[in-house]
Amino acid sequence: MFLPRWMVGLLALLLVVNVLAQSAHAQDHSQHGTDDHQLTPAEQQLQGDQESIDEVQYVCPMHSHIVRDEPGTCPICGMDLEAQQPTMEVNVQISGQMQQNLGITTAAVERTTLWRYLPTLATVQWNDNARWHIHPRASGWLEELFVRSEGQQVAKGDALYSIYSKELVVAQQDFLQALDAVDTLTPQQSKRLLRDGRLRLELLGFSAEQVAQLEKSQEIFYRLPVYAQQAGVVTALNVAEGMYVEPGTELLTITGDDSAWLIADVPERYSDWLRPQAPADVTLPQAGLDAYETEIDYIYPELDPQSKTQRVRIKLPQGIAATEIQVGMQAQVELYGGPKRDVLAVPVSALILTGTSNRVVVQTAGDTFEQRDVHVGLIVGDEAEIMHGLEEGEKVVTSGQFLLDSEASLKASRMGGEQPASGGAHAH
Repeated sequence: MFLPRWMVGLLALLLVVNVLAQSAHAQDHSQHGTDDHQLTPAEQQLQGDQESIDEVQYVCPMHSHIVRDEPGTCPICGMDLEAQQPTMEVNVQISGQMQQNLGITTAAVERTTLWRYLPTLATVQWNDNARWHIHPRASGWLEELFVRSEGQQVAKGDALYSIYSKELVVAQQDFLQALDAVDTLTPQQSKRLLRDGRLRLELLGFSAEQVAQLEKSQEIFYRLPVYAQQAGVVTALNVAEGMYVEPGTELLTITGDDSAWLIADVPERYSDWLRPQAPADVTLPQAGLDAYETEIDYIYPELDPQSKTQRVRIKLPQGIAATEIQVGMQAQVELYGGPKRDVLAVPVSALILTGTSNRVVVQTAGDTFEQRDVHVGLIVGDEAEIMHGLEEGEKVVTSGQFLLDSEASLKASRMGGEQPASGGAHAH
């Protein structure tokens, strides 16, 4: 039968008072004791713990499960291992009746198979492979700009702008002079001259139809119109009518609207099992998708420096155009990987997250509990992979561990002082 909540709190308070009283008693005893004082078993254990502080381990700052006894580099990321003092083993004793009153429960550390699975969110973005950046081929002035704003729909063959350029005018004049000189040259010479003249105009931005029109009418385009070579949406507009532009100026960008894709940000801990063509399910109600089965299309080769996440690109159905949905919409995505077999795992509820490390409370005997640092790997559902710090068959506390952790932390702080106290806390 469980005690009322106020009585549990009172028992916890008495537990802390008992610890402080033992600490004061131990300090007084150490100040008035003789040189031939015999250490109690608890004091002998404490003295051994103090000596073990001098032992140093080297841990990777990015992959905490990489632990070595000597300096070196991480075999995964190549970073230098950092020296780290091992955590002192701190035991806390709680009687069986007190465990029942506090509602303490445990679970065994077991080997199992974790199926790699990650539910996350992805954002609808433009298909970067369908972008067309438009630059002028010659320096000049924008006489007319037919595109007025970003987001404007453009069809293939629509006029984008017209430009006046002295270089374009000179190139047309040279081509017309070549046409007049054809009759004075040999057939081979005239053929090469006209070929070079047409190629020069095409490289300066003339379409094949415009070159044919110039050759037929022999009238110079002083304001050369430029047309869209593909349909899409204007996703960038960097100029205004009347500006002077050069070949290095990006006038505008047209992105094909016949397709879009999803971009998901995946935490670093899951990046090692992501693979192209791995299965994924997408739910995007705006596009009529409910658990649509697709796959990972591409994995970007670098982590985001701020969030430490990896970008993953996911395919959408071919029939869904970017105009049917809005860029920036969020979709629910489920990513799948293969099984990770024969791993040590504990319930996620057993983990105590501190922001800088993870630890658990281990039941080493019926009434004895120990604070233990662990290195967590893959987390799937309510199970967490333990890569370092636990052994198969050990028992971890899954409920009530925070009180035990606080007691162990208090005891560890006393053990690190100049006058270490002996013994542990005993609650009966």
